Amino acid sequence: HRSSQDELTQAEIVAIEEAIEADVDADVGDEEDDGGPVSMAPRDRSNPIHSYTEDITQMDNDELANPDTIPGWDLIHSPPRKFPRGALVGKVVSDKMQKTVSVAVDRYRVIPKLRIRRRYTRKFMAHDEDELCQMGDLVMIVPCQRLSRHKHFMVREIIRAKGAL
Repeated sequence: HRSSQDELTQAEIVAIEEAIEADVDADVGDEEDDGGPVSMAPRDRSNPIHSYTEDITQMDNDELANPDTIPGWDLIHSPPRKFPRGALVGKVVSDKMQKTVSVAVDRYRVIPKLRIRRRYTRKFMAHDEDELCQMGDLVMIVPCQRLSRHKHFMVREIIRAKGAL
């Protein structure tokens, strides 16, 4: 149990709250990307009901793919992430199976006492529907519904082909 000396005074509580708010305000402008939602410009909240008059049937694929030209894009509550949740990047080490590749994902851990960085490698089976991946490709895999006993990832994109720089 706490004694009366351990309790915070009202002034200390206010000072702590102000420090937390200042810290949160300082974090808003950080340039580091943590993989969370993309920050958007603040919007005008005076009119709660929004409507747009642009006809999206007349837009071509390039305009629809660009978030800046999509009408109503700024109205989305949680914009998509830059890096999908749970995504891993690794190298294809086997493509001998049908519609499946084996991807080796390297993770590094620093051992402070020895001042070294140790590499841990784990292999994941990933679904490759069109069989586009080849040995040595650098790919991004994302978690999906379990497809078989060992396969619960899908190839999202080929980041760098083996021969490409």
